[in-house]
Amino acid sequence: MRRRPGPRSARGFLIIAAVFLLVVLAGLVAYLMSVSTTSQTASVADLNSARAYQAARAGLEVAAYQVIVSSTCTASQDIPFAGNLAGYTATVTCTSSPLTEGGASVTAYKLVSNGCNVTVSGACPNSTTVVVSTTTSALYAERELGLTLTK
Repeated sequence: MRRRPGPRSARGFLIIAAVFLLVVLAGLVAYLMSVSTTSQTASVADLNSARAYQAARAGLEVAAYQVIVSSTCTASQDIPFAGNLAGYTATVTCTSSPLTEGGASVTAYKLVSNGCNVTVSGACPNSTTVVVSTTTSALYAERELGLTLTK
């Protein structure tokens, strides 16, 4: 006499389906966590970049104000910031050279401002990031702006 396939022979089918479903769901969760982490890291890097730009711009404006008001040019100065730019520094360099323009003597001032969030001895740019990338974090941001004034 032959046995008919019945409910007893199909007992293991649901276990296989459940294990497959768990593996698929675990893979999906791992992928979504990876995407979320990458997105958050990119957002922080973007914010750091914007703040470094604002630090460089503020440093440039401080130096331009000094040139316009007092006609002096500080060769190099480090400007640390507080408030929303706490932890950021602008290093501003200034060079001046006399020129003759249309028969008049003027002085040209070249201002360069570097803004960054990780300084070396309180100054930007952090040149060690080029040589040894492990000395700063992956979220290091640096921006450089320039301006030429004549007076």
